[in-house]
Amino acid sequence: MKYDILFYLSKKTGYCEKRVKKAFEKIDFDIRTVNSSVTPVNLGEQVCDSLKYCNVVVIIGGLYLNDDDNLSVVLSRVMSSSGLTLSNMRKLNCDNQNGYIIRYKNQVILALPDNPKAVESMLSDELLNYIKNIYSDKQDLKYSENN
Repeated sequence: MKYDILFYLSKKTGYCEKRVKKAFEKIDFDIRTVNSSVTPVNLGEQVCDSLKYCNVVVIIGGLYLNDDDNLSVVLSRVMSSSGLTLSNMRKLNCDNQNGYIIRYKNQVILALPDNPKAVESMLSDELLNYIKNIYSDKQDLKYSENN
């Protein structure tokens, strides 16, 4: 299975990329591409492109901006225009930082902060197994909303 990494207005790209790759190796997922964007429009285009080729897209950065470029604001717009609801999204927490997992049918978007330690923590074995099980015949592992 393939996944993409998209950096959005982030600075610690190399460190975060290493943490994501190490985590996804545990579940035998391979990286397809790594890209970056600096505008919400470009990010939207890249997410759409990635979802044509991969079922998992990891977005890193942009969660702590104080304007309309904030990734949470961008994701809210995407959700409202696509008909997704809060039932499709779960919050991920680590050391007072938030990330998100958005699932729609067999596709997953992970939005993670630009913090290597938080990325590593949020990509827990439980979350990785949940993602892996989406693409297997086993659906017995449920991802907890309390993470």
